Amino acid sequence: MNRFVTLLALAIALGGPASAGAISPYIAPLGINNADVVAGQVSADGRIERGSGFRVHLNAFTYTINFDRRYFPSGCAALVASPTTAQVVAVVSQHRCGGPFHVNLYFPGQSFTTGEFQFIAREDAPPIQ
Repeated sequence: MNRFVTLLALAIALGGPASAGAISPYIAPLGINNADVVAGQVSADGRIERGSGFRVHLNAFTYTINFDRRYFPSGCAALVASPTTAQVVAVVSQHRCGGPFHVNLYFPGQSFTTGEFQFIAREDAPPIQ
């Protein structure tokens, strides 16, 4: 199920610019906004299992993800994470546009945990002027 959700999110992110350019203010036609997409898989101990263009640091149940400078030239991105373990929920936060993303995993109604997860990040389109 988690892999299906991740693949669905990836398909939407990659297919969005070609199919939804006229209906979404966040997606511009191809050639106008050269948005980047970064996807990856992170192990429970914070190692990068799949993907490139980012670094991960695990500290006290919080995975901090920093992207290489060549990605997301606007400085703003959106990130969705999907744990690979059933019943585990991911919470993603970012304190300021361009700052690192923080991913926390937990069992609902219980404490935080560590675990493997997949993510996809996409650059936000610039605001419409």
